[in-house]
Amino acid sequence: MASFPRWELIGIERMENRRMEERESSAKRSPRPTRSGAAAAMSAQVKADAIPPHPSSADIVDAAADGATTLLDPRDARVRAMLLRRVPGGAYDIGEADLVRAIRAWDQRGEVQVVRDLCELLVERCMPEFQRRSWGLRHRPELMQDAIGGMIEQLLREIRDPNEQFLLLNFIHYLHCLCADNFSRVLRQEGLSYRRDEQGRPMGRPQHVPRALVERIDVPVEENDEGTGPGRDIAATKDPLGDRLAALEAQRILAYLADPLDRQIMILRVFEHMRWDDIAKVCGKTERTMRLRYEKSRARLREFLEAESAAAATVD
Repeated sequence: MASFPRWELIGIERMENRRMEERESSAKRSPRPTRSGAAAAMSAQVKADAIPPHPSSADIVDAAADGATTLLDPRDARVRAMLLRRVPGGAYDIGEADLVRAIRAWDQRGEVQVVRDLCELLVERCMPEFQRRSWGLRHRPELMQDAIGGMIEQLLREIRDPNEQFLLLNFIHYLHCLCADNFSRVLRQEGLSYRRDEQGRPMGRPQHVPRALVERIDVPVEENDEGTGPGRDIAATKDPLGDRLAALEAQRILAYLADPLDRQIMILRVFEHMRWDDIAKVCGKTERTMRLRYEKSRARLREFLEAESAAAATVD
């Protein structure tokens, strides 16, 4: 006897129960067929048994919770219509958490096209929130597209990661944090991030220099270039002594952090320029934990350096 997976057994059992309920209800409502209409009633009953009932949205959600995510197949027109249908309150009939579970289940089975279709549906649902959260950069369309692209990239990476469980518990809050992180990242890269006072008003200069204003002085000179501008060759592009002194100074500053994990995060992010997901894999933590610890460590180091500068100024 062939063995069926658990999700198929659940679907078969629900189908048989529904057929029995429909037979009992139809038997109570309809009168007893006459001798002349017995053949027609029998053929109608055979056709009803041969056609499986249409799955409802409640069945799809229950099946997704039990692991029977094959019902969430976007190739089926009925299922796709349910994925696009909304309830009277405005939310979708099938929630984003159930959609993420289906994506992960299909991804484990290697169904690339199905995963791509479901990911496109999820991105379409989140796109209005992406646009609303990046609306502050509408005066710079290229930066707005950069922020939205980062949001989509992080969303698609984390929904396929089975270790990311927070988005299944509270997808809306997760989406807000994702948008805020990528929006702040673009502001920091372009020198648009300001320190703010207690009332939230910007104060001081930007925390970073925009990338468009950063000029490199080690640009190679063309063969026929005889100018004396910043494109000239440098005699020695690397200074071993300066690199050694800089490394010692970096070790001295990192010594202010008592936790070795915080020092490792700072080294991987600042000196090796690693991505957050790669840092999370190296440290064995989640990406959000890495970001939070990095921000706290950076604020702590800034306080120590400011206190050190104030003490040196007092001595002088």
